[in-house]
Amino acid sequence: MRETNKYSNEIINVLCEAGDNGLPVRKIALHVYNTCNTLFAPVLIDDVNHSVRQWLNANSQSYDSLVRRCDKRGYYKINTSSQAAQQLMLHFGDKTTQPSHQEEQQNSQPEMGFLFDDML
Repeated sequence: MRETNKYSNEIINVLCEAGDNGLPVRKIALHVYNTCNTLFAPVLIDDVNHSVRQWLNANSQSYDSLVRRCDKRGYYKINTSSQAAQQLMLHFGDKTTQPSHQEEQQNSQPEMGFLFDDML
């Protein structure tokens, strides 16, 4: 990746979920804005849009870039032929692993606790 950005991880997450069809810049920026905007740390949509455009432009220049432009104007997707993208797919794939059967059994039996159990 050429340029780092405080939204780079969110941009990559959105593009990974988008798949081979890609997404337009405005939708990528909207997803990033919705993810990063909070009550205690508000961000402006224009700032997010500008940062997303800069990051996509900087990281889609060469053949081996992480991101590449789609056939439609303004659409971007993950460059699956890139070495960096293949490594990221493995990294993000580890996060989405399914819980083991034993963990599911533990989570399926709800614990009946109450707020003031210790007072009874």
